[in-house]
Amino acid sequence: MTTATPVPNSPLTRELLENELAARCRERASASAEVLEHRTAGDLDNNDAYHRALARLDSLDRRIAQLYAALSTAEVEPSADGTVQVGSIVTVAFDHDPTDVTTFLVGPPEQYALVGVDVCSPDSPLGQAVMGADVGDVRTYRLPNGKECTVAVKEHRIELL
Repeated sequence: MTTATPVPNSPLTRELLENELAARCRERASASAEVLEHRTAGDLDNNDAYHRALARLDSLDRRIAQLYAALSTAEVEPSADGTVQVGSIVTVAFDHDPTDVTTFLVGPPEQYALVGVDVCSPDSPLGQAVMGADVGDVRTYRLPNGKECTVAVKEHRIELL
């Protein structure tokens, strides 16, 4: 069993997530009833209304799972030591190449739906390398293929989702 990594959230964001979760759960009850209603119409292979309702129910289930994951990994306040931590949006340059730059959130993949940027797990080699780093720090980490990669932290900030 894996333990979820906490991600900083503001109290306002937590309230918004909880409100959306409640709304999606209510909507799911309605969508479930709609699926049952269309199921009684007969031939399911040719029942477009049933398939649309089922797709809506699947979509709601995915969003509800994302919201539960986001809420279960939420902390109210980030730590304030000024270094990269879970919840940081980090911009890095790879292998001393100023043109090979990327920005990502350090956190669990479930957070992607909330921030809309790439997410790097703090348990991954890159995530471990940048954790605790500050602007200007250069870290080396081992890639899964055994090669080493150097990463320089260009900027970072805590994103209260």
